[in-house]
Amino acid sequence: MIDVAQALEDILEELAAVMKAITKLKTASVSGGPLRKRVKDLYKKWLPLSGVLEKGSLVDLANLQSVSSEWNRLAKLADGKNPKAQYKSILKSITSATEASLLHSFIKGSALQTIGGTLRGLTASISNPDLMKYLDESIRCAEANCVRGSVVLAWCAVAFHIQEKLVSLGLTQLEAAFDRMRLDQGMMFKQFNRSYRLSTRLDVQEIPDAHLILLCRFLTYLDDTEYKHLKSALDLRNGCGHPTGYQPDPVKLQAYYADITQLVMINPRFM
Repeated sequence: MIDVAQALEDILEELAAVMKAITKLKTASVSGGPLRKRVKDLYKKWLPLSGVLEKGSLVDLANLQSVSSEWNRLAKLADGKNPKAQYKSILKSITSATEASLLHSFIKGSALQTIGGTLRGLTASISNPDLMKYLDESIRCAEANCVRGSVVLAWCAVAFHIQEKLVSLGLTQLEAAFDRMRLDQGMMFKQFNRSYRLSTRLDVQEIPDAHLILLCRFLTYLDDTEYKHLKSALDLRNGCGHPTGYQPDPVKLQAYYADITQLVMINPRFM
């Protein structure tokens, strides 16, 4: 079975080599038989690849047809002695569109097809049904290409688990922990200046997640490096949960899941 992504990358590499050879020509036209044959041979490699892409659903057919049209123009140029400026224009167009519209879309689409299994593998050791309620919905979002929604729902599981751990200390003890952190003059905590009074566990849900994970660092549930990675995960969640132009891809989602699972959901210090 053809490795489409690799085949596209190989064609891009060969296109670059042809462009370099044409640029080096001292003549104004491409008249040499070997170089024109090289273009024809490359076109023959493109044809079966375009057929595979057309049968699939991972690239936009309009983009594919646009690239194929440029390939046809290139092949016709190679039938005779034509200006190298025309070759360079078409080669540049094919290269740009193949990379941006075909290769990147195919890789992203391929990742989405397998993302559900990948994320379920990362969460396989989580047995808490309350956490899995959020995570199952998050994974279904990812499979539907709603990556931002997936990030937000997965963070719900993180926030729930952290809140449960902190509430288990007792509300009075939790208040005292926040007060100790407020008085701490360490580099990481000296900017924290909030006092919390907690009457019910619902009050804990009103505390910003940034303060909760900082308290987890203060209580040594996280070390410095773990805290920084969890803070980055929270930043990603916030970026996805508010109106922005940021759209994480499946690779970013997989790394996010790996972090939140390891740092919180299967971390024995949160059990």
